[in-house]
Amino acid sequence: LIGFEDLGDALANDTDYTFLIKLFGGCAVASYAIKYGELLFDFPFDASLGLGILVILIPSLLNAFKWYKRSLDPTFEGWF
Repeated sequence: LIGFEDLGDALANDTDYTFLIKLFGGCAVASYAIKYGELLFDFPFDASLGLGILVILIPSLLNAFKWYKRSLDPTFEGWF
């Protein structure tokens, strides 16, 4: 798993303008997916306590497990 803290090497060679273009493009794609995604998928927009808990719990547990693995092995960079 790669988190935001791991993007430093990938973005180190970018200029300010390329970074802003990537940032704007990512935000535009994400906002488009959120706006029109409900037409394809109903599950994120239904009132479901279990789904809400899973949406928060699964990424949090994966992040905690990644940092646990890093504490055991400092050379661990993630699975991807």
